[in-house]
Amino acid sequence: MAQRSERLQEENERREEAENRRIEAKREWERTFDAIDDFVTILDPDLFIIRMNRAIAEFFKIDRSAVRDVHCYELFWGKHTPCKQCPASLVLQDRLPHRAEFNNKDLGKTFLVSASPILSEEERLLGLVYVTRDITERKRAEDALWDAYDQLEMRVAERTAELVQANARLQQQIAERKRTEALLIKQTEELNVKSKTLEEANIALRMMLKAREEDKKDLEDRVVSNVRELVFPYLKKVRGSRLSLEQAALLDIIMANLDDVISPFSRRLSSKYLNLTPREIQIADLIKGGHTSKEIAEILGASVRTIEFHRENIRKKLGLKKHKTNLSTYLHSLQ
Repeated sequence: MAQRSERLQEENERREEAENRRIEAKREWERTFDAIDDFVTILDPDLFIIRMNRAIAEFFKIDRSAVRDVHCYELFWGKHTPCKQCPASLVLQDRLPHRAEFNNKDLGKTFLVSASPILSEEERLLGLVYVTRDITERKRAEDALWDAYDQLEMRVAERTAELVQANARLQQQIAERKRTEALLIKQTEELNVKSKTLEEANIALRMMLKAREEDKKDLEDRVVSNVRELVFPYLKKVRGSRLSLEQAALLDIIMANLDDVISPFSRRLSSKYLNLTPREIQIADLIKGGHTSKEIAEILGASVRTIEFHRENIRKKLGLKKHKTNLSTYLHSLQ
């Protein structure tokens, strides 16, 4: 009898310990559930509310203990039928996760709503987890970004018009200089170099005109090189992504107009250090922008080891191989 009594006592203690663990696990789950900032609701297959977390109860000022046998759309929105395009209704159809964005004009907020199925081991639908996240600030940021894009487009258009006018003036000046040069040559031939001083002056003038032409060509070459090596690769990556027809058209306009835009850093870097390759100039520009080797590798579709190899070559060509000078700081000093 004593042994039986001891076994019963041990069994009761194990049951009590298991029950205590279950209660503590439930409390821990509830604390975790209530710690979520997003609005989280657990629904049954008929869209009746089983449980809601503290965030949504406090936002809608709902007594959770008083919520019984009520649909989510009845409690939160005062409707008699599910909301249009509600992800929960779609989950009931295919038992797959769904999400959608809703703009609530009454609250002045935008929400990202997602619904995920809770399935049994036999793939039977037990309920749904319904999560609502306030993305108002994110949407405002996106709208601000689009406004910035519009402003950039306007500035590019204005700058393009200015450059077209400047180019027209430059072409006129070049034509005038050519006419002047032809006139001077004709006069020089007619005078037959009457004096050494006049001859030297004419030679100097021709050299100046030639230098201007060479400077102009060099400037044009550097502009085209910088834009194609440092800008177009990224724009082409964007062009290859999923863009709308309007976005693709705008990007094409930007890429066409960028032929007249000058990159000061790249111009200084390529002119002062001509021994850098186009790839090294591109990587140097990203280093100057504060990107790590890993980030540069992801942008250029290369390995981190390859980027590190180029970094060492850049340091060597810039005379920093035996110095502890930070490469990004040094590149900034070139401005």
